[in-house]
Amino acid sequence: MNLLAIDTSTENCSVAIYSKLGIKSISHLTPQHHAEMVIEMADTLLKNSGLKREDLQGIAFGSGPGSFTGVRIAASTAQGLALGLNLKVCAISSLESLALQALEGVDEDYAVASIDARMGEVYIAVYKRKGNGLVEVLAPEVLKPQDACDKVRETIGVSHAVGGGSGMEILYEAGLNKNIRKRSSFPDAEYIVKLGSQAFTDGKEIDPEDALPLYVRNEVTWKKVSEQGKH
Repeated sequence: MNLLAIDTSTENCSVAIYSKLGIKSISHLTPQHHAEMVIEMADTLLKNSGLKREDLQGIAFGSGPGSFTGVRIAASTAQGLALGLNLKVCAISSLESLALQALEGVDEDYAVASIDARMGEVYIAVYKRKGNGLVEVLAPEVLKPQDACDKVRETIGVSHAVGGGSGMEILYEAGLNKNIRKRSSFPDAEYIVKLGSQAFTDGKEIDPEDALPLYVRNEVTWKKVSEQGKH
């Protein structure tokens, strides 16, 4: 299928296309301007893939956790494009995409994914390889670094693992085993599109109105497109 994927959950603004030509992706590291860049990047990638927006058959997006503004941009962009093109969407955890990227080309079975959540905390999740996919063995949480390290030890014990994300250095400082080597830094749409393609195959697509960010922090709220502008 022709699938568009976007991720703006961190400073890496990333877009990927899955088509009969394979996967094409582009990324730009920038702390701001994701909202202005992501559509232009998508259109450029579509053109380079010989496709138009109307040729798309689905949209996947990095749902977070990550930057509150960034995950809102990804969700609203996915919602807007999908509604305009009458497409379904898949929400893919940015932590899961980091884990898939970290596990690529290695033999380890576990991946620790962590993103700096600011305010002295990290987002953390752990995944285990299963066939060509991943199984979540520690659901995304936001924790103090020491608590996150304890959760990792409780989850994987002495199993060999790799890591990914901007939170890894924070975890190392808090005592995480440095043998859990960091192999990915930022969520990348190349891995969002891989996970999204499998999600569509598995029938896990959703209506665009339900394309919501994964904030993890409970105090943050989000409105669907149909509810935006209401007070």
